[in-house]
Amino acid sequence: MEAAAPVALVTRGASVERASRAAMRSPPGEPPSGSAALPSLIDQVPAIIALRDDPVLRNLLITQCYHDLSVELVSLLGGRNAHWCTFATWASKTAGRFIRNEEVPEMLRWLILSDGGERGSLPPPPRASGVRMRTPGEARRQSTPRPSGFDLSTSWWGDGLGLMDFPERILDELSSDIALGNLKVFEELGPLFAQLIELYRDSPEPDAKRLDAVLQGLRQGPSAVGGQGLLRSAVEHYHEARLTDDPDRKAELILLANARVGLHEQIRLQPYIARALNAPIRCVRELFASPERCLPERLLTFVSDKIEKLQAVWRTLATKEMMTMRLPDELLELGSDLPAPPGSPLHCKELASIEERELYELLREYDAHDQSTAGCGAEDWASLRERMSYILELFRSRQSCSRLLDRPFNHAQHAEIVAWRVPLPIHGEL
Repeated sequence: MEAAAPVALVTRGASVERASRAAMRSPPGEPPSGSAALPSLIDQVPAIIALRDDPVLRNLLITQCYHDLSVELVSLLGGRNAHWCTFATWASKTAGRFIRNEEVPEMLRWLILSDGGERGSLPPPPRASGVRMRTPGEARRQSTPRPSGFDLSTSWWGDGLGLMDFPERILDELSSDIALGNLKVFEELGPLFAQLIELYRDSPEPDAKRLDAVLQGLRQGPSAVGGQGLLRSAVEHYHEARLTDDPDRKAELILLANARVGLHEQIRLQPYIARALNAPIRCVRELFASPERCLPERLLTFVSDKIEKLQAVWRTLATKEMMTMRLPDELLELGSDLPAPPGSPLHCKELASIEERELYELLREYDAHDQSTAGCGAEDWASLRERMSYILELFRSRQSCSRLLDRPFNHAQHAEIVAWRVPLPIHGEL
């Protein structure tokens, strides 16, 4: 898939305050609220893109909209094949946990401010997989790491240089990068999939002229230089899949289209992913390497001792938190080889062997063409090639998994989101 970029900084506390503010205001365009029918967001794609001041709410709207696009287009294309928006629903939902900074700052502080010996005497960090956002008015949990020689929470050596600020600064940068990436991908692909749905709603078998009108809206050329040639190809493959009654050919054409969209998306996202993974070291350099700062030697020595730990901390955090993807019935670790879907073979019968030559060549380019996923786990998620190897294996192995069409949010959360409000924690984990 493709790339994403940064947005307004969001701290963990700010996400809760924003939830309260959002509940008291109506967004631009007055989206329907309180409807028993729980309206679709497909027709509100432009309004979602225009929502610039609330990345938390926008991510929830994007996630739900991807689901709405997915369910309708799966029906219109026929068969039981997931398409790109189906997978994007769960990728966007996973991204939302980082955009909201749910408890991760506390865990990062705990890791940074305690070495191996200190850590044994401290309470364990909050587990990110089971965290929840604080309710309005709830006190922030107190942590008591043992100080290392001086008060680390006090910025007496320079404005904004408290070591306790590191986790917040790092997570702010991560949140910003992921939120903007989430927006940039939706900004390009949300309108395209909405346009495809409109095309097939009006005419199950649109003529070449109407299809050409969709293609003309996409720029020629490679994705790396702003072109949309991969998307043009994907639209043609989706359309061909819509017209065929052969289930094997339909499945292969949809997989080929998914792969083209995925590659375009990941090329676009490349700078934002690399930036997010480099956030800790970048923050350290910005805080301490500035020539204008005259820092005590004691502090510089302390920071140099901690820098290696910070790098290791970030790798741990990235592996455990960033490099996972939550699907309705499984948690995938992107740094490990992809398992078979729960209760199913690795590939459905339509995709067990690949006959479409163009698809086979693309899969082979990223080592996703055989009957095994061995070696697909990414060692470096900033590597486009490693990401694509995993993503193509994911697309092929889960294309017929019906659970991917499950709602990403429960009924109460859904009702709040389509009313353009951030659900409060009492509605369950987002």
